[in-house]
Amino acid sequence: MADLSNALDVSAHIEDLKYLCASNVNVCNFVSVKLSGDRKYLIWKAQMLCLMESQKMRGIVDTNFESPGAMTEGIKKQYDSLLKGWIFGSLSEDVLTTVIDLESARAVWRKLKSIYDPDLSSLQDIASPSPSRERGTETEIITVTETETENKGNTKRNKKLRKATVESLWWEAEAILKNDKDAATRAISNDGNTMLHLAVGIGQNDFVEKLMNFINDEKAIEKKNSEGHTALHIAAIVGNKYAAELLVKKRKELLGISDHKAYVPLLSAYYNMQLNTFVYLLEATQAKQQPLPLGLYPGSGARTGINLLVTAIFTRQYDLASTLVNIYPELATIDDNVLLAIAKTFPNFLYTKAKDILWALRSSKNKYYSWLLPEMVMILLVPVAALYPLYQLFRLLILMIYSPFFMLYFLLWKVLATVVAPIKRIEKKKKEYKEAKEILNSVCDQIDKQSFSGTHHPSYSRPILEAACQGAYEVVDEILYRSPKAIDCKNQNGHNIIQLAVLNRSEKVYNLIYHIVERKDFYRTIIDSSKNNLLHLAGRLAPSRILSRTTGAALQLQRELQWREEVEKLVFPTYLTKENIFKETPEMVFTREHKDLVKEGEKWMKTTAESCNITAALITTIVFAAAITVPGGSNQETGTPLFNKDAAFTIFAVSDAISLFSSATALLVFLSILTARFSEQDFLVSLPRRLIIGLCTLFLSTTAMMVAFSAALFLVFCDQREWMLAPIGGLACLPIVVFVTLQFPLVLDLFRSTYFPMFGKQRYIDSGKFNPNDIQSFFGNLGVDYVLE
Repeated sequence: MADLSNALDVSAHIEDLKYLCASNVNVCNFVSVKLSGDRKYLIWKAQMLCLMESQKMRGIVDTNFESPGAMTEGIKKQYDSLLKGWIFGSLSEDVLTTVIDLESARAVWRKLKSIYDPDLSSLQDIASPSPSRERGTETEIITVTETETENKGNTKRNKKLRKATVESLWWEAEAILKNDKDAATRAISNDGNTMLHLAVGIGQNDFVEKLMNFINDEKAIEKKNSEGHTALHIAAIVGNKYAAELLVKKRKELLGISDHKAYVPLLSAYYNMQLNTFVYLLEATQAKQQPLPLGLYPGSGARTGINLLVTAIFTRQYDLASTLVNIYPELATIDDNVLLAIAKTFPNFLYTKAKDILWALRSSKNKYYSWLLPEMVMILLVPVAALYPLYQLFRLLILMIYSPFFMLYFLLWKVLATVVAPIKRIEKKKKEYKEAKEILNSVCDQIDKQSFSGTHHPSYSRPILEAACQGAYEVVDEILYRSPKAIDCKNQNGHNIIQLAVLNRSEKVYNLIYHIVERKDFYRTIIDSSKNNLLHLAGRLAPSRILSRTTGAALQLQRELQWREEVEKLVFPTYLTKENIFKETPEMVFTREHKDLVKEGEKWMKTTAESCNITAALITTIVFAAAITVPGGSNQETGTPLFNKDAAFTIFAVSDAISLFSSATALLVFLSILTARFSEQDFLVSLPRRLIIGLCTLFLSTTAMMVAFSAALFLVFCDQREWMLAPIGGLACLPIVVFVTLQFPLVLDLFRSTYFPMFGKQRYIDSGKFNPNDIQSFFGNLGVDYVLE
């Protein structure tokens, strides 16, 4: 007995040593990939089997192989735990969650095989595992029952349904659903997702719409996945608003179903920042039944609400933002982030350019003229936009009937298409502007309801400074209307809104508050910490985002010079030579800051003049040669042209002369630009004016040359056939249209920038809500009685 006992002890010791050796194996040498899905399963399986066979442990998961020696129950558990640990270490987090609760390595192995290798899984894996099976025992007879066959068929069917859903192969899914309608609401993946969950999650809305027709039991739509999410939860999480509408229409009870986190779909959309879906669910759900946790500030509830509202504003969905503020007004007053977002993104006024021109031309007594005319133009153009689709339908028919006038109709179609697209954009911007005004008023109304201490509400400080930087004069106007003392707000660098308006070239804000600055010495003499007055600030280079709004370096420099000239009128004459702490006068600051822009402006001017100069010289040569070589020749005896009595010849002569004179003028003007001195002050009026004259005369010469050529062509080749005028005229218009399309925007920018000042001061006050005449509200704390005239 003693020998038997010693033998058992030695055997146990040997097994312990074998287990110790196995536990020290470097698994990474065998298993180099982590199992994360179907694609890597076969590689992972081959490497894992190699590892198990090297340690004679494959019998733990497969009874057809040997176990590592004659093991006791304790050793078996140790080897099983070791192998399970190896398998767990080679799985990704997502895969590990599906098997983490299984007790044995064999159960884990079989589970993974049934998930990722269903076609190759043995019948033994399908059958219920029996822990008592060991090699050498009675031969096991595994009977393939109808249930097992059905399970295997379901696995294959689920795989096909997953593929059909993901790839939106409705014909393939329909073939299965016709035979098994319950498959539409049955889980087809390990996380419990149904076809409806998957289709909604990946945005296959056409697939969702067709799938809903196969679901007769509306309660079956409430099927949840492993996280407790219904299909409506999934739509809320991914922001699939259309699918949410379909689901709510089919089963409104989905709105009140909670997931494992006790979130209804409304809260799921809320915390996942899905704005459109959230607003829809908010309207579909009574807010009182499902209040948002806004009272937990600074917790996640209110923070998420503010972020959601700010996101709506930054994406310019002002209508949705207004809906949120109306339902949850506390979001607008928790801090100033909402109003700050409005200040950063407030859209430019719709008719800015039209108003700039009309205001300069309007009568001083009719201040509504510049507001009324653009609206009248829009009223006339909107019907054209409405008729455009109808015109497209009949365009080909018209062209077929009137084929000789193909070019004319083609040009008409292009012009109409060019006009309609901007009209649609204008309508969109007009709607956006109105919605932005509404959300601005709503937020300010909520802020005004809050009590505060001091001269103005603290929620107005940062937004008014940001609005001054962005040029959002409507926001500045609204804040000053509600809290006039906010004009004294300063940023961290000590700059108020007047200084920021000059630094950021916000002419609209400057025009709005101009009278206050002009008539109050306190603001005209203001300086910053570096002793820079307003003229020093005007001498700094404008931000790149401001410069990029103007075409060409020359016009950018012109705009900078206009700002300096405007601020010079505002400050005291003595401030023109005042030095800052760096011993720099305003002129020195301007020269230093704009040194590179002057060089770029000179280069741009010369490049433009040289290009146009070549064209003008070429036209001059051509039309001069045409003038001395008249079409059709001359009479040998008298020397008079043969066609001198034809109207077409008169047109040729006049247009050729106009083209010659205008091209010669353009040539001389462009030469004067090339020989200019290009000093800073020349860019204010002199150089832009020369460029305008040169481009206009070049356009005139090009047009006259085309007319002269068309007349000569008609005289020589058309033999008085009048119908030839149409194709000749159409072809002659082609280079003219190209020239106008490419160069007219530049001419317009030059003309506007040079002859239409951007500092139309009084008009912004007339159109705004802020009244600067109420000066007592501004300077009462200074003890000054002052009224604007």
